[in-house]
Amino acid sequence: MTHKIKISEPAILLIINQLFDSAMSAEELYDTTRGNWVVAGERRDNAKYAFAVYKGIVQEVYEIQRWEPAVKRFEDDQTENRWRFHGIVADSMQHYVGGSVEDYFERGAQNPVRYVNC
Repeated sequence: MTHKIKISEPAILLIINQLFDSAMSAEELYDTTRGNWVVAGERRDNAKYAFAVYKGIVQEVYEIQRWEPAVKRFEDDQTENRWRFHGIVADSMQHYVGGSVEDYFERGAQNPVRYVNC
């Protein structure tokens, strides 16, 4: 059974349900998770970690090194007011991988971004 986690660090939870595939490589998971997101400036800048979340379960945690304006990955991508991060796998945060973050999301919420402690 999946355990619920309580995040104490400043983090952004990013839901990647539509793009996730269990056969993804680590590089593909990173590229999918890093952007393109509509994220608030100050809260975005305060976040130290980005959590890749699929169906309420943390798939990976990245240490955010910097943000940059989004770029088109696909022909129909929207990039206006969107951002993507550069980062690395957060080795010290691996205890969160496999944990449930469902308590951080309201049922039926449409926004794929949640801020925690930032």
